[in-house]
Order: sequence, then structure tokens, then C-alpha cells
Amino acid sequence: EGALIATVPGVVAAFGDLMRDHGRLGLDRVLEPAIQYAEEGFPVSDGLAEGFVDSGGRLDEEAARVFGPRGRFPRAGEILQQPDLAATLREIASQGAAVFYEGPLAERLASAIREVGGAIGAEDLAAHETDRPAPARITYRGHTVYGQPPVSQGHILLEELAIAVGLDMKELEWGSPELVHHMVEIKKMAFADRDAYSGDPRMVSFDVSRLFDPRFAEARRRAIPTRASDRVDAGAIAAATPADTTYLAVVDRDGNAVSLIESVFSEFGSACVAPGTGVLLNNRLIGFSLEASSPNALAPGKRPIHTLNTVIALDGNSPRFVFGTPGRHAQVQTNFQLAVGLIDHGFDVQRAIEEPRWYHESGRGLKMESRFSEATRKGLAAKGHEIANLGEWAEITGGAQAIAIDSNGVFSGGADPRREGHAAGY
Repeated sequence: EGALIATVPGVVAAFGDLMRDHGRLGLDRVLEPAIQYAEEGFPVSDGLAEGFVDSGGRLDEEAARVFGPRGRFPRAGEILQQPDLAATLREIASQGAAVFYEGPLAERLASAIREVGGAIGAEDLAAHETDRPAPARITYRGHTVYGQPPVSQGHILLEELAIAVGLDMKELEWGSPELVHHMVEIKKMAFADRDAYSGDPRMVSFDVSRLFDPRFAEARRRAIPTRASDRVDAGAIAAATPADTTYLAVVDRDGNAVSLIESVFSEFGSACVAPGTGVLLNNRLIGFSLEASSPNALAPGKRPIHTLNTVIALDGNSPRFVFGTPGRHAQVQTNFQLAVGLIDHGFDVQRAIEEPRWYHESGRGLKMESRFSEATRKGLAAKGHEIANLGEWAEITGGAQAIAIDSNGVFSGGADPRREGHAAGY
């Protein structure tokens, strides 16, 4: 924690560019509800109240003042107001997103960050640009599945699907030891390849699409072991010829689809608020590696690899599925399970979201929600997986949201009971 591990906030520029290029309303109109909630307050949810209990002790003096104006953190149902943030949002609404990066507001923000020990200066804010890489994509069971290239880890999901496409995932019974085993071992391979090859593409010369090249995927598929692996090496590439994240999916009546995720990384990010601005700083700098040989090694002007990724799957030229989840390293694992459930097994979005989940961190350990059958747990243990119980509904596996659009243009939305979320139609 601490302001020194904050990176330049990019969400303001991203929203500004999104509204300018694709929106029908101006930022002034779009920010009205946010300004009202910041100024007049909103009732604290159960999840936020629990966050204050669990992580409130991390907050610096200014953050504690902002989130605990009565000398204590609010309880569930009590009103939380953020007048400094409301004032900052008013400036952005009236002058545009650029004011956050250059001009009086940017200068105050940079000064405030330095005041609490951060390294972000006015020149860093002014140098920020929204990155617009072409999305990475693969074809999976007739669907074109889009994800984010580095510095996102979205390519991990695409590699997982590229390996899985050569297996008959539909014939493997949902929730069976065989299906879970194959998916977990595929996940291990994709994460090993991430660690070996992924970095900021502006500084690391590597075409990430090589990780989902059919020949590479076939070689990885052949290497899937029959028993749980403890350590997985990265695949050989042929020569070239804490949990403070929000996800939402939106589809409008014209068929425009948005799959969006944002985060300050750990709960309350760096635990620092830039004094007088109401801006809570992230702690994304900890995403770097300190190993000099790593493609994700810390360097000036470089962006750390992060876990944020979202999914849109097209059937022909039409959106078929829009989904994603918060959850750090669980994100691509849960998205992998959602993709196989939706595409291979034909589940509706709510069932796909509610099915029991597994989560892998390292080695042979495998965490599973207790709603998996005893036969599945025993079958996986027989394959060498070391099973740990997560309880019935484990927040660590994410809080997925999804929209499906069928061939008749009918929308269906699903929301995850593991976290605070809901589906709504307007």
C-alpha cells in the first residue's frame, strides 16, 4: 500500500474517449448521477461495509477521513457522501476528460499525490494516452471470441480455448472429474506461457497470437497429463515466420455491446486518496516483476501486466455472448468455465454463472466449491489433485455478469449471487 505504488489513472481518459467516439450523450449528462451520488450520498452496501471492516486499517489519513467522516467507517445502510470527489467530477463534466490530465485539476492532483508520498507528477499525467490495441481473437466452435491483448491477461483465455478446441468438451460431462481435470491442466499451461512471454508490447517484442496458433495449441494439448501436474513449463514457441474490481456488460437496442472492467486492484487500491480531490489511487505497480529477465520487469514508462479482461463472442457478425468477472487471477479461469458452459454445453447465462466453480493457484492444489459432487472430488483426488473446500458460493471465484442474445434478438441477462450484482432491462 501507499501512493508510491500507484500508476496513472486511465479510466477518466478511457471513458472520455468512449463517449466521444461512440456515445450519444456528453460527459456532463453521463456524470450527473455519479455527481449526485457523491454529493448527496448513497447507502453503504453489505459488501462495502465488510470491506471497511477487513481493510479499513490500511487506509491513510486522507482516505480514512473521506470514507469515515464521522470518525468511524459507515455501517451497511448508512449514507456515505464524497464531496471532494463530487467537485472533481463536476470539473470533468464541465471541461472534459482532458482536464484530469492537463490544467489546474491535473496540477492539483499531481501535487496532492506527491504530498502523500507518490511519484506521479504533472508530466506523467500529461503523457497519458488511451491505448487502443486491436482485440485478440480466436474461433471457437463457430464463435469468434474476442479478448484483450497484453498488457491485459485476456489472451490467457484465448489460449485456453485454443487448446480446448481440439478436445470434445461437450462429451465430457459437465462437472465430471475428466472435464475439470482437463480444464485445470490447460489453465496451468496458459499461465506458464503468460509468465514466460507476456509484457508491455511497447517494450517486449512478442506477438501474443503465437500462443493461440493451432500448431502451438496442438502441442500443448498433447502435453496434457493424465494426472495433476505440480510444475508446468512454458511451451516452446517456434521461430516467427486485492480484489477491488467492477465488471459490467451492456447491450443496447441497436445491438451495440460493451464488455467493461475497471479496478484499483487491491481492496481500496493503494489505500491513499489524493488530498482534496476525492480520488482513490490504485496500486497497480505491484503487478511488475522484479526479476530482470522477466518480460514484465519493472522499467520506466512501462505498464505492468494486469489481470483485467473481458469477453465478447460473435456468431457471424452479431454479438452472441458478452461476459466477464472480477477476481484477480480467477478472472480468466472463471471466464474459461463460462465459455465452455455457454458454448459447449449450451447453458443459459444464469445457469452458466451459478454452476459450481474451481479455482487453481499453484502446484497440485485445487480449490473447489462444495457443490461439486463427492464423485467429482474423489475422481480428481485420484488424478493427483489436492482438493480444498471453498464452501458453497465462493467470492474468490469472481462475480460474473453475462448477457446472451439469441438468433431472434432476444436478450437474457445473468448475475452472480457470489457478489453484489444484478441484471436489469430498460
